[in-house]
Formats: sequence, C-alpha cells, structure tokens
Amino acid sequence: MTTGAGRYRPETSLLWLAGLLLLLGAIVYAVDRGGNVYFLPDSLTHGEVNPVLGSLGEHLPSLVHTLAFIAITTAVLWPWPRLLPVTCLSWLAIECAFELGQIDAIGDRIAAGTPAWVHGVPVLEEIPDFFAQGTYDPLDVLAIGLGAIVAYLGLRWIQKGAI
Repeated sequence: MTTGAGRYRPETSLLWLAGLLLLLGAIVYAVDRGGNVYFLPDSLTHGEVNPVLGSLGEHLPSLVHTLAFIAITTAVLWPWPRLLPVTCLSWLAIECAFELGQIDAIGDRIAAGTPAWVHGVPVLEEIPDFFAQGTYDPLDVLAIGLGAIVAYLGLRWIQKGAI
C-alpha cells in the first residue's frame, strides 16, 4: 500500500522492517548457531560452528525478535499511537516469560505439564523441547529489554513523523 507519490504507508514499512529483522535472526541461527533449529531446513544444519558475530550472535536474535514482533503489532494496530507503550510492555513480558521458562526447574515443569494433544501439531509440538532443552540466559533478558526500548523509541519517532 502506498500513499501519494509512491510513498509507502508507515504500517507497510513496519511490516517490511519486521520481515528483515526476522530474516536477520534466521541468518544468525543458520550461520552462528549451526542451523539446527525448528524453523530452518535440515540442509542448513552443519556440525562445527565458527561464529561470525561472536558473542553478539548469542543475543542478537532475542533483540531482533522483540523488535520485529513489536513492529508487526504496531503495524496491525496503526494508527493508534497510544497503544505503543502497551504493545512494547506486552512483548517485553511475553519474551521474558519465554526466556524465564527456560530456567531448568521451570522448563521441566512446563515440559511435563504440556498436554498430550500438542504432539503432532506443527510448532506446538516443540513446546516441551523448547522449555526443557532451552538455555536461560540473563543477557537474553537484557537483549529483550533493549529491543523493547529501541522499538519504543524508534516507533515513537516514526509515529510522530507519520501522524
């Protein structure tokens, strides 16, 4: 969708931005983490990993995932700028809950309590493994928080210029 003179509407630009951020996260998984994750094809899985991004690659996906989902939600809710703080805080809480769910004791309880009906359901069938085999990292929580702050400030700036 465009507005006059071929200029994209803000919500369209936000969706493009979100897509690029998610692509960046997928590239980090493919290159820096060996590609062995649910959403990448097995052909991208490789044994030894020589991280290109170093320690940045460890936490960049948490940051860009948060940014992307806030951008998507903001695009869907456009043009209601008053919902931006709620959107950012909601995604901060959701992302942190998933990260905290990877603490061993919590993750094991979630995995054990996952209902049997999720087995065989694409994406949902990964819930037990995500929590039981995931690794909690407080620096991921920091990256999530930074992602929410960057999203808020950037999207606020975009909203002020677009409204």
